[in-house]
Amino acid sequence: MIRPTTPYARIAVVMVLAACTVLAFHVTSSVNSVTESGVNMVLPEQVGGFIGRDQPLSEGERFVLPKDTEIIKKGYMDASGNLINAQIVLSGAEKRSIHRPELCLPAQGWTINRRETIPVKLSDGSSLTVMRNTISRQIEVSPGVTRPLTGLYCYWFVGKGITTSSHVTRVFLTSWDRIVHHKNHRWAYVVVYAPVLEGFQLGGKDVGATQGMISDFISGMVPTVIKPTGDKAGELKN
Repeated sequence: MIRPTTPYARIAVVMVLAACTVLAFHVTSSVNSVTESGVNMVLPEQVGGFIGRDQPLSEGERFVLPKDTEIIKKGYMDASGNLINAQIVLSGAEKRSIHRPELCLPAQGWTINRRETIPVKLSDGSSLTVMRNTISRQIEVSPGVTRPLTGLYCYWFVGKGITTSSHVTRVFLTSWDRIVHHKNHRWAYVVVYAPVLEGFQLGGKDVGATQGMISDFISGMVPTVIKPTGDKAGELKN
């Protein structure tokens, strides 16, 4: 590493660094702090055979998340007793509203057994990539008797005209688009979760059937939730 050897050289280096700092601040601060989101903050009343009911926020959500965070949650059930939970978390001006669920799931008592990205085919022929966490925890099925319950927790992030299943990609795009394109994504975090009820109820679905049910649900939900970009079908950036 070359070091400045004279006081004038050191001053010049400091001035260059200061100029770079001011320029970076000017570029990033010229972006509006709150921009239009890529989602509609509404969950459909019905998706296929599933009927939804609003769910209240937990005390933890009320306490931890910034006040300008928007959250909507619904629990869905069909005539066979299959269950699906869906929620959307939309960030405000403060970006810590959005985080990786891998941080909060263990705090809620879940063990993450597997993480993988999977494609979900949408009704318009396009494909949405989601992150799927296969999770489990012990639940009490009778006094003093517990059994492991498996769940499939699928999520993705939505910016204005873009989706990604990767937290790392989301962070990179936040910085890149803010500095290069003067575009500030107001990110939303969309979750669809279902328990695997095989062995817990008569006719309960196994893992494969549960994932098929979730994929069909996401396909039916997306047109309501994600705002169209004006592009041709199948060209939503992912």
